[in-house]
Amino acid sequence: MERIRRIGIGSAGAVMVALTGAVPAAAQTAIVVPCSASALSAAITTANTSGGGHLLLAPGCTYTLTTPAGSGNGLPRITTPITIQGVGDTITRSLTAVPFRIFDVGVSGDLTLSDLNVSGGDSTANGGGIRNAGTVTLNATTVKGNSADGLGGGISSSGWLNLAGSRVGLNSAEAGGGGINNTGTAHLDTANVDNNSVTAARSQGGGVLTTGGTFVAALSSIDSNAAIGSRANGAGLAAVGGSVHLNGSTVTNNHAATSPGGVLSNGASVSLVLTGVFANSPTNCVGSPDVVPGCAG
Repeated sequence: MERIRRIGIGSAGAVMVALTGAVPAAAQTAIVVPCSASALSAAITTANTSGGGHLLLAPGCTYTLTTPAGSGNGLPRITTPITIQGVGDTITRSLTAVPFRIFDVGVSGDLTLSDLNVSGGDSTANGGGIRNAGTVTLNATTVKGNSADGLGGGISSSGWLNLAGSRVGLNSAEAGGGGINNTGTAHLDTANVDNNSVTAARSQGGGVLTTGGTFVAALSSIDSNAAIGSRANGAGLAAVGGSVHLNGSTVTNNHAATSPGGVLSNGASVSLVLTGVFANSPTNCVGSPDVVPGCAG
């Protein structure tokens, strides 16, 4: 028999939590989230306290965050397995709010985002949209229009990062990794990393900066990213140590102030399988500290 519990959140309405006595312990609590930023924060807090949860957003809602939840984060830190299921929803920071990122995922956190947009985050450190030390999975989700003074304008991840049918675009960072900064393990499947930028003089990885970690992309594109600092390079993808495996993917139309514009390898193991690196400027891979096998120009 199902029991419905209401958690009061003031004028924002109520978060409805569905609990079923016969549900296995591994199942997540379903939480229906009204179209309110305070309701979303309350739902995340409830899920964390309950050991996890499945948040169902109001279809087509824009959840606008106006104040940080603490420690430079727009929402409470994710510390348990939480799925946030949207239907074309947007979670964004108000343009008039103080700087803060949207999501922060702790070491014990496991966040899955489906069918929504994460935008407008502005971090004074790393990870403008999402900072991840645990596990993050994006399904049919867009991370766009976020910025960071440090690394990872869209996403900065030191944990596990999985993108499926998702986009990281129009983000910016000063130090590196305009779209994605990875020091953990990242897997992209049919994903797009496009129109991101890095701005500091010696910054790298307009689209992706991966340092000492593992970065794998299949059937994905890294396109039209920029490294615009005076000595910036590796506009598409910059790999410093670690390993990179691109399969059936493209790195195209990226532009850097200095060579290379496409893929940069510095002490990394880079593998390109059925992958095209072309139409980057000033070069595709020439000028990389280490040769990128299978890349010409």
